Amino acid sequence: MIPFIVGLGIAYILAPLVNFLEKRKIPRVIAILIFLLPVIAVFPLIFILIISGLIEELQGLIEKIPYAVQQIQAYSGVIINKLIELGIDIDPNIIASTVTSHLTNIISGIFTTIGQIGKGLGGIVIVIYNLVFVPLSAFLFLSDREEINDWFRNLFIAKDRKRIDEFIDKLNISLARFFRGSLLLMLIVGFIIGFTLWILGIKYYLLLGVIAGVCNIIPNIGYILSFVPAILIGFLSPSPLVNLIKIAGVYVGEQLLENFFLGPVIIGRSSKLHPVVVMIVLILGGTMFGFWGVLLAVPATIFIREFLNYFLEFNL
Repeated sequence: MIPFIVGLGIAYILAPLVNFLEKRKIPRVIAILIFLLPVIAVFPLIFILIISGLIEELQGLIEKIPYAVQQIQAYSGVIINKLIELGIDIDPNIIASTVTSHLTNIISGIFTTIGQIGKGLGGIVIVIYNLVFVPLSAFLFLSDREEINDWFRNLFIAKDRKRIDEFIDKLNISLARFFRGSLLLMLIVGFIIGFTLWILGIKYYLLLGVIAGVCNIIPNIGYILSFVPAILIGFLSPSPLVNLIKIAGVYVGEQLLENFFLGPVIIGRSSKLHPVVVMIVLILGGTMFGFWGVLLAVPATIFIREFLNYFLEFNL
């Protein structure tokens, strides 16, 4: 499903460029290949370079997991003792047991995920499949645009089909703006996090930058998802408190920049959805459809908005 969505996003991003060449009498298939072939050539290279760096960082991270566990347990013990000194009635054994249990689950999840990613030949096949399916799905979306539009148009009676064409054009423009804005914001956020952590001397900056960029595809919630592993990695250094302050400063600063400048300028202009509306549809999508509901909540809302606007305007 993920390669399908990525291919759709690439198709929407390239569609204006393809349409531009098509209007200048260049066959659509050739226009698609002009812009898609560079993507096909560059995407695997970038993927391989990033993956090689991530694998190296993951290997180092796995080696330091026992040390991180000791650090977290030590800091938990200090906090528990301070709370007891303040007269707060807590059971140290229960707290320690809870912390250990959660750490065990986290570590188990990390190793399970890594194991699933790296299952030898099966993992290689999945990577190759994704590298092939993403550009292929993008090509099919771009080349079969008219067939897809015809299918949707034929769902309505003949007298309304001209208006449906207008609706499809408006919908395509809105979705294209959203996908382009999301991709741009994802790249900017990943770069800001990774580059700033590198400047501050935080290890695994590449891994954290990639996680921040990828998670940013889920509005609002993605920030929390990317912040949690950063905090865990902060415990890996000999001076975890200093690193945790640096990491928290970077993530809070980036989030403020995104909320007050990057988000309104990039996503706000592209999707034209109020942040409160975005949060509501994310909650509803996650509650009803889980992960995919969260991922597709905003594009689905854009579709519904355009359809309702058209319905109210023409009273179909």
